[in-house]
Amino acid sequence: MPYATDRDRNPRWEEIEQAPWPAPPTNLFLTSGYHPGVVELAWDDPSSLRLNSQFCLCGINLYRSFDSEYGPYERITDLPLGATFWRDQTDVVLVEEERVEDDHWVLRGISTAEEKFARFVFCTQRRPIVKSGSQGIPANEAGDVVVRIDGEVVPVLRVDGVSGEIEIDNHMYANVATQLLDDAIVPETDSVVTVSYRYARSLVQTDLSRRIFYRATTVGVPMSKPIEQARPQDFVETPLERGAFTSTAEIEKIDYIWREAVRRNQWILYQGGERVKVFIRKRAGIPCGCINRHASKQPQNDCVQCYSTGFIGGYDGPFDLIIAPDDAERRIAQKDTGRSVEHTYEVWTGPSPLLSQRDFLVKINGERYSIGPVRMPTNRGMVLQQHFNIGHLDEHEIRYRVPMDNAHGHMAVPPVPPNYDPAGRTDKPNIPNEREMRGRTAVWENIVY
Repeated sequence: MPYATDRDRNPRWEEIEQAPWPAPPTNLFLTSGYHPGVVELAWDDPSSLRLNSQFCLCGINLYRSFDSEYGPYERITDLPLGATFWRDQTDVVLVEEERVEDDHWVLRGISTAEEKFARFVFCTQRRPIVKSGSQGIPANEAGDVVVRIDGEVVPVLRVDGVSGEIEIDNHMYANVATQLLDDAIVPETDSVVTVSYRYARSLVQTDLSRRIFYRATTVGVPMSKPIEQARPQDFVETPLERGAFTSTAEIEKIDYIWREAVRRNQWILYQGGERVKVFIRKRAGIPCGCINRHASKQPQNDCVQCYSTGFIGGYDGPFDLIIAPDDAERRIAQKDTGRSVEHTYEVWTGPSPLLSQRDFLVKINGERYSIGPVRMPTNRGMVLQQHFNIGHLDEHEIRYRVPMDNAHGHMAVPPVPPNYDPAGRTDKPNIPNEREMRGRTAVWENIVY
């Protein structure tokens, strides 16, 4: 993985050395869609690069990661994109009139000792069920779904969006007009039951200061092979680690002055810093079965499947990191729960990898430290350093059980207005595109050129 300051552009490799794969698109920018769960990406046409003249380009593949810039990455484009713009957003899909088959029923005409009436409960084919227009909020109201029995809409008693369970209301209710109790509408043996609901085909989480990481690669076929005769094995794609990179934390492209400042900071860490391994907490993935869906909705603090994170695997890593050296006192404290080591101090590191609160690191001596709130000094939005407190973890803590050998929707492309440039990028007509570097501001352009 290239160092953070070179991850989006390596002029020597892109413009001098010849590679056996297409060069990635340059000037990959990310801007907010100004709505929750909407992110817009824009990049330059890769066909303008000299290195790509030996390929017949098919388009761009986009990859997304919610955990860290090191991945794991999931491809979010079904086919290579021919445009230079993509809108990544939460995609809530409406499923209409899905038929409830026999194997979808959990309870059908079965009563229990506590219940007077027979219950009718079934599961949807896709889950979780979500509310309309929401950011993946599980459905929990009867109005979130529509159930029909032989074409007639029936009342719903309970909706569990997480498990996809829906219970048909089997109670009798008073009819004011007739002054009688109306019989409940329940399915018979040969009744056709259908349900309409919504589920999140693609969920882009932007709450709780979640960061999203993207990489863009180029797909092409060598000119030596006619494109109409190309087979799947003939297509060549930029290696993911060489792809263009951006994230929601990257407001501006770093220029050569601050790139040199970051490198000098890194030189200081190389000389006197402490080598550690860092684990990055998962913030998306496969939910763990230890979560109590009906009570606290929190994972168990001793689960060895998610390590109290709520997602299978718990953490990604370990990744190599250098931090400022230790300069704090260490003491043994007596608490109600027993003796523990108290060792807390502030450290700093470079801009990569981006860290968050509740990540943790492992020192060479085996000790593990939790990472507190992270402060990120920036210049025009570019992250230059990361400052945070680390605190010693006792050996009975669940994070000591994370092994050291820890090693992925279909969305339509909206029409792009003419001359649309969401990033407001600079442009120098006298600089060839394969050599041009672009920022967002006139200050950046004046410094670079």
